[in-house]
Amino acid sequence: MLILVWGITSGDMIAAQDIRPLPVEDALNVHDITFFAFLPIGLSPDAKWLAYTVQDNQHTRSVGAESYARTGVPTPAVGAGIWLTNVETGERTSLTGGKGDNWCPVWSPDGHYVAFFSNRDGGGQARLWVWDATKKDLRKVSELNIRGIDQIEWTPDSRSLLVTTLPEGLSPDDYAHRMSTPENKRPSPAEEAPSGVALYESHPSSKDEKESPQSDPWNLDWRTDLVLIDVTSGKATTVVHNRRIQKYLLSPDGSRVAYTSAVKFEKAGSQQILFDLVVTSVPTKQERIVAPGIQLELGGREFRWSPDGSRIVYHVGGQGAANYDCYVVSPNGGAAQNISLLPEPTHQEGSGVPLWDATGEHVYFVQDGALWKASLDGTKAIELSRIPSRYIGLIISRSDGVLWTDDAGKSTVVVAHDDEGVQDGFYKIDLTRGESARLFERGQCYQCAPAGIPPVVRGSGAAQRIAYFAEDSQHDNEIWLSDVDFQNPQQITHLNPQFERYKLGSARLIDWLSDDGERLKGVLLLPSDYRDGERYPMVVVVYGGGNLSHGFDRFGSWASGAFNMQLLATRGYAVLLPDSPQHPGTPMLDLAKTVLPGINKVIEMGIADPDRLGVMGQSNGGYSTLALIVQTKRFKAAIEIAGMGDLVSDYGFMGKDGTAYSVGLFEHGQDLMGGTPWEFRGRYLENSPIGYLDRVETPLLIVHGTADATVPPTQGDEVFVGLRRLGKEAEYAKYEGEGHSPLYWSYDHQVDFDNRMITWFDEYLKKTDERSNAGTIGTGDQKPH
Repeated sequence: MLILVWGITSGDMIAAQDIRPLPVEDALNVHDITFFAFLPIGLSPDAKWLAYTVQDNQHTRSVGAESYARTGVPTPAVGAGIWLTNVETGERTSLTGGKGDNWCPVWSPDGHYVAFFSNRDGGGQARLWVWDATKKDLRKVSELNIRGIDQIEWTPDSRSLLVTTLPEGLSPDDYAHRMSTPENKRPSPAEEAPSGVALYESHPSSKDEKESPQSDPWNLDWRTDLVLIDVTSGKATTVVHNRRIQKYLLSPDGSRVAYTSAVKFEKAGSQQILFDLVVTSVPTKQERIVAPGIQLELGGREFRWSPDGSRIVYHVGGQGAANYDCYVVSPNGGAAQNISLLPEPTHQEGSGVPLWDATGEHVYFVQDGALWKASLDGTKAIELSRIPSRYIGLIISRSDGVLWTDDAGKSTVVVAHDDEGVQDGFYKIDLTRGESARLFERGQCYQCAPAGIPPVVRGSGAAQRIAYFAEDSQHDNEIWLSDVDFQNPQQITHLNPQFERYKLGSARLIDWLSDDGERLKGVLLLPSDYRDGERYPMVVVVYGGGNLSHGFDRFGSWASGAFNMQLLATRGYAVLLPDSPQHPGTPMLDLAKTVLPGINKVIEMGIADPDRLGVMGQSNGGYSTLALIVQTKRFKAAIEIAGMGDLVSDYGFMGKDGTAYSVGLFEHGQDLMGGTPWEFRGRYLENSPIGYLDRVETPLLIVHGTADATVPPTQGDEVFVGLRRLGKEAEYAKYEGEGHSPLYWSYDHQVDFDNRMITWFDEYLKKTDERSNAGTIGTGDQKPH
């Protein structure tokens, strides 16, 4: 094993800070803690060791569905290793020594082992490995090919592990072929078409079947086996064979396993998935669907066993959910009981996983920013605690799905968000009276880890420690550790000390009124050399329908890596990240109504130079960039990354497996068309920037990956061909083999992208621009018909 202490002390770094541009290489030569949706922070049961996955960005690359199907290695695991930190001494140890792709460390309940996935044996397949913490021994447990991104379940006795593998009898090549076979037809061998021919079919629907899915947005038929593996002998026992397994959990005594299985999309044009909740006996392999066709969030993870294993609670959720009630069901069957009986539908998502109390008689969950308590006696759930001017986002569990409590069960700790100050805080909640008290709040984000990974508490008594993620606009995401009263929080990881060599831009929160009178907010990242009274070139980062002000306490204000906006702030740019709410049928016009007044506000503040404005965005932000430059001449440079210019052609984009991702996005998702192009032909045309390219006066850099499976690269082609035909100023950078987001591109392509971004804005916003005309506030705007 390799022992290493990253970097030098923070004090030494701060003393050496100077004002100079953050080099692209320093922004991209980063080590990131890799997040997985179902994986808690890897604090050992005695709270003395921290296990975590670190990805080296220099070795990352996009991994498509076919590659994952063939190898079992997902994109966040490429170039990743497992690290251990002794939380008392600070000693950091590379468990995997830079060999292979490694991820998903999970401690055994007795703290004896760390299990993880790796392809380090050179066979090209993800397999199960364990590290013996007593013997300091690292070994492969089984030759079975893993096909599970982020789940390892230990049995309560720490003797066996439950994982998902390739279905028995399928080779990796067979599995990859099956996953890429057109969903609308899977011909038998006798019907096989000649090599090189993919056959897709569409069948007539009856009137009753009109709303049934005909073209799913993605493939739900990812089947795996659920296998129990003995950690000592490697003996494997298949518990569930060839099922669409999403989330799985062992019962407290280890005798049964509950899992969710994706059945289908609820209706045509929707991304709401219906799941079966299934219980299987480990000894007998007998299965029972205990809750059929339930609405859950995309991962299907919102369920937990009761402490005695006699019941399972699940939380309804997802895009199509009318409300977010909690239900309890017996693993032996019978009707599900609604234990929350919420009085009216709610539109607040992100309710998360419901947690039991230690007695198994009550369930706690988050709803509409408050902590709720439901009982099994048939009464309605009660709102237990709502923190004034705060929004509760995360509650903390013990490792067994039970709410963590302190003071002999009288209190718990939650993470709450301050919407006005845009910061998170830890608050203590009295579980009897519902009273709250602030424990710790200092301008940081504790919910910025993808998938909202909650803090964890390990240890016992006075030795209990809480582990959590923290970041702010000038400090990257790291793991911190504290006593449960937050008297002594300590940063445990310190992965990227190079950022401390530079004076970075600071963030401000600003607000303004939209053209419709709605109060909006945005993040203004100031240049690192900012001085009052001077005007600066400004780049506006846009994402239609998004609340980018939530990035106020995020490192780089937008994202780390290739989208770290400190790359611009340290080069003398102000960066505005505005909120831009949208409405059904008018997303393009709404962008002008919300974003342009925000720009006016920064100009009125005396910070932004009205003659040196740029705009950029990725994905729906790429669409937003195009939508803005066809409505206004105010921007002197623009970059659109993986955006859509033509909603009609994007609606019809079909993947190799026959799926059509954009159908759900446009009909009932974030792109707000509200139905099909045949129902709302005018909406699709009026909100497609491609139809207004003749109005563009802004030099545009178009960026797209050729392997983008989310927004087809033909969208970039269309925009460039149109601008070229019209004689407009544009460049088009296509990155071979890359997917949807530069965050996951190969290192060389990330470097090229960032240098190209900086050069483009420098060319048009910093040099004496003989091409530009003087601009004034509110002029040069044009609205679509």
